[in-house]
Amino acid sequence: MYKIVVSSRGQVVIPSEIRKRLNIKEGDILSADVEGGGRLVFSVARKNRVKKGVVAQTAGLLSDMEMSGLEYVASIRKGSGRRMDELENC
Repeated sequence: MYKIVVSSRGQVVIPSEIRKRLNIKEGDILSADVEGGGRLVFSVARKNRVKKGVVAQTAGLLSDMEMSGLEYVASIRKGSGRRMDELENC
């Protein structure tokens, strides 16, 4: 049995042994239920690691571009401005 302290902000820390055993990682979503006798039961609702995976998968995607990131953003903005002008003049 583990004893967990509630912080002044209502936060709790799940002991590392439990996190490892249930493979709980940062960003995972847990659900909590109150059962009879004042029992608080947590369960892993879903793994929420897609965001980090997407970032990792796209890292370096544009590294072979001939222009810098700032130049690329400027070109997109310039193109958007031209498109807006075209739409306004229709």
